Amino acid sequence: MRSTGAWAATPGLDRVSSQRVGGLVALPQLIRQLGGVPESVLLDAGLDHSALDHPDGRIPYSALARLLDRSARSTGCDHIGLLAGRLIHLSDLGLVGELVRNSPTVGQGLEALTVYQHLNSEGGLAFLLKRGDYVDLGYAPYRVGGAAVAQVCDAALATAMNILLELCGPAWKPYEVFLPHAKPHDVSQHRAFFKVVPRFDAECSVLRFTARDLERKVPDADPEAHHRCEQLARSVGAPEFMQQVYRGLRRLMLENRHSGDDLARMLSMHRRTLNRRLKAEGTTFQRVLDEVRFDIARDLLSNSNAHLDDIAATLGYAAVTPFMRTFRRWSGTTPGKWRRSVRAEGSEVAA
Repeated sequence: MRSTGAWAATPGLDRVSSQRVGGLVALPQLIRQLGGVPESVLLDAGLDHSALDHPDGRIPYSALARLLDRSARSTGCDHIGLLAGRLIHLSDLGLVGELVRNSPTVGQGLEALTVYQHLNSEGGLAFLLKRGDYVDLGYAPYRVGGAAVAQVCDAALATAMNILLELCGPAWKPYEVFLPHAKPHDVSQHRAFFKVVPRFDAECSVLRFTARDLERKVPDADPEAHHRCEQLARSVGAPEFMQQVYRGLRRLMLENRHSGDDLARMLSMHRRTLNRRLKAEGTTFQRVLDEVRFDIARDLLSNSNAHLDDIAATLGYAAVTPFMRTFRRWSGTTPGKWRRSVRAEGSEVAA
């Protein structure tokens, strides 16, 4: 659905977030096995037929979302994101995967995964949040632009499951699983892979497990390989500034924090420095916050059945009324009408 309001992308902020191909090299074969034509799906997603030929190749993050969405429609397999993620292992994550695989403990490995995730993927945040006796390893898109990202979230969480199975052994299972899209008609594939029935219509994708798992030793970890990979990862450097801003803000929102002061502290700079650097990029903190909120709102409205009150709370609004008023300013319509329009468009495409 196109925005009918006054919303427009911030000048200078239309940089393309990218995704390393990695294990997606196996996706064309999966599409073919499910009865689809990979060349047509790639073309429909705006990609060249050779876009997935090499693991070190990169594609736009938005194209990844379109690719998995078109793959599901082409094959009629509504859990293709799950199947695609199941094909991805630590060995497919390049330098980051080798670093994680050779970390001394599971906790250190997962921390490295989240710190250096940008080397593999932009547009979505991998995070690790400790919640008392439990910990959440999760994934939250932050630059989706209204794209259909339900399949991306399934793929990301399936990859996370594979990583934990590699680090903790095949008997490992999560305590709970959360997915940010509506419950499918058949949950058997999700239940069989995750070993529990996921809770759908969540804020983001999460594997929740006992914090004791973080203390597990990683079997056969090589300290020399870990040191070498860590040095290489550090030499690449941090994400560019605006990526840090988007990623940092999305991370803060998971903790129900939304202020510029919080973001400045996270980025280890003074608030005035943050404001000055954002101004140099042609934007302000409030505008970036609105962009991230709008992206998350469109994602949850399009892909989940989450109540408007819950979406408002996720975005940091004290009540649903100010969220509805702001969403109308962003889009020119109400959240309810947006959701109905997106569902109607989806039904027409499916037909």
